[in-house]
Amino acid sequence: MIKRGGYRKKLRYRLGWWPHLPPKGSDKKRIWIQAVSVGELSSIQSLLQSFISDPKIEVVLSGTTSTGQKIAEEKYAKNVLAYGPFPLDWFPFSSLAWSRIQPDLAICVDSELWPEHMYQAKKREIPFFIVNARLSDRSFSRLSSMGIFQNLLIPHNLQILASSEKQRQRWIKIGLEDKKTFNTGNLKIDIAPYQPTITEKKNKKKEELGFPASSIVLVGISTWPGEEKILLECLEEIRDKKIDARLLLIPRHAERRESILENLNAFPFSFQQRTRPKENHKENLAYLADTTGELNELIQSADLAFLGKTLPPRHEGQNPIEPISIGLPLVIGPKCTNFSETCDELLHRGAVEQGNSPDEIKMIIIQLLQSETQREVMRNAGLKWRKEQGSPTLNAYKELQKYLA
Repeated sequence: MIKRGGYRKKLRYRLGWWPHLPPKGSDKKRIWIQAVSVGELSSIQSLLQSFISDPKIEVVLSGTTSTGQKIAEEKYAKNVLAYGPFPLDWFPFSSLAWSRIQPDLAICVDSELWPEHMYQAKKREIPFFIVNARLSDRSFSRLSSMGIFQNLLIPHNLQILASSEKQRQRWIKIGLEDKKTFNTGNLKIDIAPYQPTITEKKNKKKEELGFPASSIVLVGISTWPGEEKILLECLEEIRDKKIDARLLLIPRHAERRESILENLNAFPFSFQQRTRPKENHKENLAYLADTTGELNELIQSADLAFLGKTLPPRHEGQNPIEPISIGLPLVIGPKCTNFSETCDELLHRGAVEQGNSPDEIKMIIIQLLQSETQREVMRNAGLKWRKEQGSPTLNAYKELQKYLA
């Protein structure tokens, strides 16, 4: 909290002092949805919209990070009953918040396990779900070894709407009953619709960033420390081959801008910083998108993407579905544990290339930047995979509706 900042706003909410909400009508149900940050909030975008559009449902939306709160305020402030920071998960704060919100259904997103929050639901006999539920290898290993303490984090009232069958089986192995787990699919599929970027739009986006329409744009998606330097080295090497490539950097945390600027200044590239636009931004070789919430728009300028948080010491990965859904060939590092099933399938389909070291990553990227044919094969493979997917949002909505009738 100290490192990220921005936690003083609405501090009373974190202490449980949510405002007193209007009494519930007899014909309405109230849902409390907790989404930690921007990623979790974006993954439930379609599901949240389904609830908001139902006149018989009231939505209370909470989050943990300041960036998540900012997005919630911008997108949903006018459409939900209330929104604010999630209360600290200790008895007095959680209990107070529950007494004020009084939901009929509680939902967390992805892999959130808040013991006191879940206990308050159990105490009040309120259905409690985790949607888009998943367990990383690390979390699965830890929970599997907790023994008798497992019940503290896996209460009997918990129900799981898993992001895949593999994930559903993991929840069962750590103690969930089979009848309380469902494979509804990855909700992030629905927020990234099958929507190939057309050439005219791509060229316009390039020009907005100061890149010529004819250039080949490499994008680093949600990059972490060390990954920007590797991509800058790729740009240097490919331009030495007289190929007009450009680099768009979209770091996972915009507040890292100063360290990324140090990397950019170490290379002989003209560049622009999004938060400090230039009047004349033509002919940028690199562009630093140091803002939040613009990834989906910005990546439409790209011809090839590298997926961040996949190179050591990081291994969790970022969401590959968004770039794949617009037709971006994708390069990843040795591991993407948070999206392992999706990445494995995309690798098998030929939509993703994987490198096991920084040098191998650079070799793959440089090879793909030189081969439009190979990029097109990967693009088509990814778009075909995306088109074949159903609607996980609809699956999840149907299961939740059983408790809202």
